[in-house]
Amino acid sequence: MANPESEPFYLIVTDHDRGVFAVEGPMTDDRPWKDAALFARNNHRRVVCGPSGADRDALATDYHQVHRLAGVPPGSIVRPRPT
Repeated sequence: MANPESEPFYLIVTDHDRGVFAVEGPMTDDRPWKDAALFARNNHRRVVCGPSGADRDALATDYHQVHRLAGVPPGSIVRPRPT
C-alpha cells in the first residue's frame, strides 16, 4: 500500500498465539509492518496484518467486536525493522 500521496491509515496487527491485537499507525506504507509480521511467522509465530482503515477507533472497535481479542499497545506485537 505504499503511495506517498496516500492518506494516512491505521493497520491491525494480530498475534493469534497470544490472542491479542494492536492498532498501528497512522502510516502511509504498511510494508515495514507486513515485513515484520512475515519475519515473526518465519520464526514460528502466528502474526498477521490487516484489516486497515482511516478511523483508528472505529477500526479497533469493529475488530474487537468480531474477533473478541484483547487490544494491546502499538508496537507490542511486532516492530518494523530499521532499513
